[in-house]
Amino acid sequence: MSTDPVTQVSVARDAHGDYRLDWGDAFGSAPVTVRAALAADALGTAPVAGSAPGTLTVAPLDPAERHYFLLEPAAGEAVIVAERAVPFAGGVNFRDLGGYRTDDGRRVRWGRLFRSGHLSGLTDADKRGFTALDVRTVCDFRLAEERASENAELPGTVEMHTIGIPPGIGDRHFFHRLFASADNAEPVLEALHDMVRSLVREAAPRYAALFDVLLAAPAGAVLMNCSAGKERTGVGSALVLAALGVPRETIMYDFMLSGTYFPAAAEVPRVLEKYGVTHRGELGRALIMPLLETRASYLEAALAAIEQDFGSIEDFLAHHYKLRAAERARLRDIYTD
Repeated sequence: MSTDPVTQVSVARDAHGDYRLDWGDAFGSAPVTVRAALAADALGTAPVAGSAPGTLTVAPLDPAERHYFLLEPAAGEAVIVAERAVPFAGGVNFRDLGGYRTDDGRRVRWGRLFRSGHLSGLTDADKRGFTALDVRTVCDFRLAEERASENAELPGTVEMHTIGIPPGIGDRHFFHRLFASADNAEPVLEALHDMVRSLVREAAPRYAALFDVLLAAPAGAVLMNCSAGKERTGVGSALVLAALGVPRETIMYDFMLSGTYFPAAAEVPRVLEKYGVTHRGELGRALIMPLLETRASYLEAALAAIEQDFGSIEDFLAHHYKLRAAERARLRDIYTD
């Protein structure tokens, strides 16, 4: 379990558009001062609450803008928080990687690195929200066939980097063949573990383009995405967070948030069609559930493969992406405060 207080704070908007902040006992019994602003670097404003308990509702300064909050406990570390999940009606699993503490005491910058699944249903309101995030670079891990069926017209000027990684092992038809032959979910679950291992073995060099983009320090925010935003994006996000010095337990925390923010039930029809699953009803649903679920064992399998092959994730990053001390320091200078 992560001890970073940021992982113990939730920020979400309610049905009225107000922000609800919950931090429970993340700061012990110390009173907490809360400040709000429309930018993470503008939080020196007058507090919206001077001695708040473990929860607080805040009316937005501007309903159309994203908000950031500074929580200042009377004793302990102050932290900046925002909505972890960006609430796009037509997007899937869109999240901010900001706020996480690194091993040198810095924190990943809010609004600089995002991760998501497909964005094929973005509404006009979603597109306005996407524009406000200032996402100017997208690293898309989907294959061309996936992008064609999950097409999204992103607003603004976005530089696309297509980093095709098959949603399976070896080729894009892996799961088609598996679902055609399986009569229960056990081989599918086993295949998911094999797949994430393949992402850090056979597919590992493909993530090099992601780090090339990040080291180039593009203006605006960078988005990593795939179809579900869970496995290919989950491994990519884990590698980025590790390169920034985020501890393993926090990386696992972020990976597991897909269990909260990926709409598994709503995605069942898309996944059945995508992989040509002929079984219908409960059997068809049971077969694809390992693809829809988020299990800690998936990321654990990937990390175990890295450690088995290289001894440490630092050596893995150095081998595949030439991320040695100087390059990792540059990444931290760009993406952490």
